[in-house]
Amino acid sequence: MGRLNNRVAAVTGGAAGIGAATVRRFVAEGAQVAFADIDVTRGRALARELNGEEGGRARFVEARVDHEQGCQDFIDAVIEYAGAPHILVNNAGVRHYSTVLETTDDTWDEILGVNLKGFALCAKAAVPAMRDAGGGVIVNLASIRSIVAGGNMVEYDTTKSAVIGLTRALAADHAPDNIRVNAISPGAVFTEFHHRRAAALGMTEQEFVSCFGGAALQRRPARPAEIASAILFLASDDASYVTGTNLVVDGGLTARDPDTLTEVLKEG
Repeated sequence: MGRLNNRVAAVTGGAAGIGAATVRRFVAEGAQVAFADIDVTRGRALARELNGEEGGRARFVEARVDHEQGCQDFIDAVIEYAGAPHILVNNAGVRHYSTVLETTDDTWDEILGVNLKGFALCAKAAVPAMRDAGGGVIVNLASIRSIVAGGNMVEYDTTKSAVIGLTRALAADHAPDNIRVNAISPGAVFTEFHHRRAAALGMTEQEFVSCFGGAALQRRPARPAEIASAILFLASDDASYVTGTNLVVDGGLTARDPDTLTEVLKEG
C-alpha cells in the first residue's frame, strides 16, 4: 500500500528536476498529482509517461506561479481534477548568478515573484480547501543557501532564507487548521539545469560532478529522487508530528568546516 493512497497532491515546478522526481514518487505512492510548470513540452511528456494506458494518476497544468491569479488558477485546476489538495509542494524556482551590484528591479522582481511570493500565494490558494477538507501538508523547497552563502547568488540566497521564515509563519498560523508546514533544504543536486551549467562553465559533465557536491561528506551531489524521498517523508503521515521545521538533505555538506564550502557553493 502506498503512503499517499487517496491523497491529492499539487506540485509546482513539476516538469523537471526535483519537481519531476517528486511527481513520479507521489504517483508511485498512490497519490493523484497535478503539477504546474511553464515548460509545456516536458510537462506533457511527464504526464504521458505517468498515465500511460491506465491514465488518471497525473495531470500537467501550464501555469505561472509568480502572481496571485496564476497560483489561484493552478489550485482551482487541482480541485477540478481531483478535489481539494491534501499536499502542496512549492518547488518552482529560478536562480540568478550575481552580486548585489549586478541586480536590478527586474531581476529582484522575477526571483522574488517565483521563489517567495509564489510560495506564499500558492499556500493562500490551497489553505482554504485544505482546511475545509480537514487539514493538509505544505512542503516548501528552500536550500542549504538558506543556511550558508557561497557568493555570487545574492538574490537566490535571500529568497531561500526567506522561505524558512515563511515556513515557520505558515506553520504557526495554520496549526489550528491541522495543516503542517515544513521546508526542505537540499544541498548539491545534479539536475537537468546542471547539464547546462557545466556546458556554460566549459566543463564536461564528469568534471562538473567531481567538484559539484565534492565538499559533502558523501563526496557527491544528490540525485533528484533522493530529495523526492525526503519530500515524501514530510508529506506523509510518517511526519505527523513534524511542523515548522527545515529538513537539511545535503550529504553532510553543512557539517563541514565553513572554509571548505565556498568554492563548491559557487558552482551550485
